[in-house]
Amino acid sequence: MSKKQKVSEKEVEKIASLSRLSLSQEELVKHTEDMNNILDHMDMLNEVDTENVDELVNVHDMTSPLRDDAFEDSLDKDSVIENSPESLQDYIEVPLVLKKESQ
Repeated sequence: MSKKQKVSEKEVEKIASLSRLSLSQEELVKHTEDMNNILDHMDMLNEVDTENVDELVNVHDMTSPLRDDAFEDSLDKDSVIENSPESLQDYIEVPLVLKKESQ
């Protein structure tokens, strides 16, 4: 792993400009160093042999608590209407919840 500078101060300056950030010279040097450290770390991670490592889907090794979707018959409309407190033809009547502006 080389410690060659991958990102120059000029490139960090351009990124800051595109991000509409104003950096002092001290901040520019610090961010350039930080970006290069991040890229060096990524290089180190890329060197790790992951050939025989299973893909990680969930860091907690949990399974989904959700049940499988299954089709079930629902209640028929007539029994629902019949058991509702109030109905009008094929509709269930419910009390007014929101007032109209004119009320």
